Amino acid sequence: MLIIYDADKGGKDVDKVAAALQLIQAVDPARYRRIVRDLKQIWITTIPGAAGQFVGSTSTCELDERFVMGEHISIEEVAGAIVHEATHARLDQWGILRARVEEVCMGRELAFAAKLPDGASIRRWVEARQQGAVDYSNAALDTREIAGARDALIHLGTPVWFADTIVFLARLRRGRSARRQERGSFSEPPN
Repeated sequence: MLIIYDADKGGKDVDKVAAALQLIQAVDPARYRRIVRDLKQIWITTIPGAAGQFVGSTSTCELDERFVMGEHISIEEVAGAIVHEATHARLDQWGILRARVEEVCMGRELAFAAKLPDGASIRRWVEARQQGAVDYSNAALDTREIAGARDALIHLGTPVWFADTIVFLARLRRGRSARRQERGSFSEPPN
């Protein structure tokens, strides 16, 4: 499994991801084999508005570096995120709708947490998301991504005024796209 990371940051992030993969392999070897089969790489990067995401075009699990290196984020939680995103990879191959995909991914996280000696933090994290009645439509995901973009840009060293400008322009663009869609100028692919 290829892990892509920024070597200028000292490699602690890659150590944590490698430890998470080793944990998955030790606790759930069958799931680990599926992860290795379904993902080509894990990329530790900055993601707006999410701890992780699956990119189907490259079979990549992207993990947010702030999540991976979070002071209170355990190796188990990083492993849970990898399990979640790898489940996206598998379900993406089958063409399953996004809302159902999220249900299944969270179920896989809970199944993995049940195999850990101390999976309580993963269970709490998943249960909080399940109780949140999150909308997984394309529009809702776009809104969350824009909301997280400001923090991601500032984390990357972008001046606050410029990050605010970029987010303002992104919201403006999304609003125009939504109005065009309402008029029937183009259609959004189904979830």
